[in-house]
Amino acid sequence: MRRRILKLIPIFLFASKGIRSSCKLQSDLTEEQKKGIIQTAQMLDYNNTQLITYTSFKKPKEGELMPFVIQNGDEDYQIILTRYQGKIYAFGSLCPYDLETDLSEGICFGDKLYCPKHGCQFDITNGMVEGPPSIDNLPKFGVKENQDSIEVYAPLIVPKKIIPQYHFRDYNDQRKVIIYGGGAAAFACLTTLREFGYTGELSYVSNENYMPYDKTKMSKRIKATKPEDFFFRKDKWYQAIAVDAHLGRRISYVNNKHSNTYVELDDSNKIAYDTILIATGTDPVHPPIKGIENQPVFYFNSLDSHQQLKEKLKTINDLSIIGINTMSLEVAQTIRQEYPNIKINIIDPNDESQFQVQYGPDLTNLVLDLHVEKGINVYENIKIKKFEKDSIIFKGNKKLKSDAVILFPSTVAPKTEFAEVSDHQFEFDTAGRVKVDYFQRTDIKRIFAAGSCANTYYYTNGTGHIGDQWQACYNQGITAAYNMLALNVPWHQIPFTYTEQFGKVLQQTSSWPQFDEIHIEGDLKKWDFIIYYGMNDFVVGAVGTPSKQNRVAIVNEGIRCKNVPFLSDLKNGKYSTKDIETAVRKIKKSGCYKSTLYKFRYDIVPEYNLWTFRDNMSTFYFPYDNAEISAAPKMKGDE
Repeated sequence: MRRRILKLIPIFLFASKGIRSSCKLQSDLTEEQKKGIIQTAQMLDYNNTQLITYTSFKKPKEGELMPFVIQNGDEDYQIILTRYQGKIYAFGSLCPYDLETDLSEGICFGDKLYCPKHGCQFDITNGMVEGPPSIDNLPKFGVKENQDSIEVYAPLIVPKKIIPQYHFRDYNDQRKVIIYGGGAAAFACLTTLREFGYTGELSYVSNENYMPYDKTKMSKRIKATKPEDFFFRKDKWYQAIAVDAHLGRRISYVNNKHSNTYVELDDSNKIAYDTILIATGTDPVHPPIKGIENQPVFYFNSLDSHQQLKEKLKTINDLSIIGINTMSLEVAQTIRQEYPNIKINIIDPNDESQFQVQYGPDLTNLVLDLHVEKGINVYENIKIKKFEKDSIIFKGNKKLKSDAVILFPSTVAPKTEFAEVSDHQFEFDTAGRVKVDYFQRTDIKRIFAAGSCANTYYYTNGTGHIGDQWQACYNQGITAAYNMLALNVPWHQIPFTYTEQFGKVLQQTSSWPQFDEIHIEGDLKKWDFIIYYGMNDFVVGAVGTPSKQNRVAIVNEGIRCKNVPFLSDLKNGKYSTKDIETAVRKIKKSGCYKSTLYKFRYDIVPEYNLWTFRDNMSTFYFPYDNAEISAAPKMKGDE
């Protein structure tokens, strides 16, 4: 039997005595500088390999990200060298999420690498993606370090990203899982199950006619798009891993009797299950505005709505966007860039917009001023009286021309109606969200919930957390999958999100229902800052711009490790973001967990296995040490 041999490139990087204090990319060097660096570049006689010798090369220090360019066919390809626990690693430098962002500008904590823009996290030892929004791995290359050289082995044609390996269906495996929903949590749960060895039946139910798609990308592209541009994976991929899809269907009833567990769809079809994930998301609540039926109204909460808006934008001159929040501002800037002839009016009828309630007046004014500079009209705290066919009438009878409206309501309703009629089997919060513990379990052992339809325990502040952030929803879906497989992993990731407004990137770490004080470090006018948000002097989160220091990633890791100071100590200068980084590195609690978990995915405690242990009830809002929450935070780096 003939074996296919993977062709590799050994690339030798030699160190010399004339080491520079800083190392530049080949693409940044002049021709004269390149001549002094590359001594030889030739094809070897075996396995179609090439040898590149660097005579001025600085070996990476622990945690340092050092970029170099190698050959990828006829093109240059940048890789990153770094050192972890004394060993050298090499991997691709482009973030798989957009294939543009340079990861060499990111930051490492242990073996965890943060993307400098999106906040994706990767394991530098194997290239595995550790956290969203990326769903793909980094290409990783073999490395051998000699006394005076480093050898990197790579294929002749280097893939820019690697799709994780998944297990296929084993029809001897009689287990049954149902995933209900079409967003980030549903997709994350589905893929994690197959990645971590689940080979049983996998049913996917969605009221939409599409497989899961990335809703965060819809606000960033409208004009030259088609539905498949937003899909996480192509349909053939789902077929390959044997996903039984029920599209355009709703679950009308969940039966939880031990002898006969099943769900009933709206077409009366019944599907048996051992465990189920509820990840149905939310629907916008229609505001009570007179004459709303007179205008074409879009809610921008589905792919169908996105495509309908795209067609409408071809024919209109005046557009009204009602509601000021992160997504509405992203949509406004996308339409301004893709449809420059459309006049855009952003209107918020509330006393304070959602954006201001979340981030405060300083950041709100900064972002809205940017939109005004780009020719967008902004109307705050102005009450709408009614809609007419071609205009909006405000209280006081001021009239604004409008051909179409995009609504971003401040109120949403979880899509959990089916659960309410299922013999009252679930616990809900006051908004109708399903209550779960931080294992994503409902009060019924075999039923899980994740995303914006769930109220999840958030361990950083000991309160319920609403999955209103895409990355939080995705990570909750991963957590649900782990615990469906009885791996007993709590939701422990800190949400890390980003938004781009006319080329200005804002990053956010953590989530907070409210704040009573802020601290600004840096310069708002120069778009070089981080804003700390505090409640009762505790830091609950931060928003900032990308920086060489990767400040937001540092705070994200600090919050995860419970190693951030009081807000007052940040304000009076006792500590800074740099001190948080120093303290986090000193306690050495950072690092990746996914690869370790993958190794032990079959080493589980039998009594916790959902397939054999059928306990009706589990504790939601898992008991937490409240004393630890209320205790004063200590900087572990202090002597």
